[in-house]
Amino acid sequence: MEIIKFLGKGPGFWVLLTVLTVIFLSIVLIILKSSKKQFAGRLIIPVFFMEFAIFFGILALGFPDRGDEVGPGVVPLLWIIGIFGFGIILLIRGVIGHEKEDPTWGRIGKVSIFIALTILYLLIMQIIGYYLATTIYLISGMYYLAYRDWKVMISISAGWILFSYFAFYRLLYVPLPKGLLIEWIFG
Repeated sequence: MEIIKFLGKGPGFWVLLTVLTVIFLSIVLIILKSSKKQFAGRLIIPVFFMEFAIFFGILALGFPDRGDEVGPGVVPLLWIIGIFGFGIILLIRGVIGHEKEDPTWGRIGKVSIFIALTILYLLIMQIIGYYLATTIYLISGMYYLAYRDWKVMISISAGWILFSYFAFYRLLYVPLPKGLLIEWIFG
């Protein structure tokens, strides 16, 4: 258990991240040089999520133990087990050849812009808060993906905000980011 505590914080965290990154890059190189390179995406993505699960699993194992009570690490570990299990299934299907070959590359620029939009959303959320940033992100994301029915765009955004408010804030008591600007204006 001491190794889990070491890997979960400080220099151990960076050691874990470095080791998993080296392992991942090695696996990617092996896949790209193998006879299964036409299935590279179908093999690399499950490997990535399995390593992702291992990384966060080690972090979740370092959460405090509450004895007989359900601790804070239970739900993340359940998700991690599910992600790892489905990753194994996808990896086996890719290795056996039950999956179709990877499609040719599409519009990677559009994907890159959407990733940048998502990162911008995460940054802006800290300034203007979850509710306003999410509304802007959902509407701009739908608009960028060429959806133009404003009634539906606003309805989906409002529905998600209401769901988030009632499910997370009111029911589960999860404090969603208020944002520095909103706290400064409203106190």
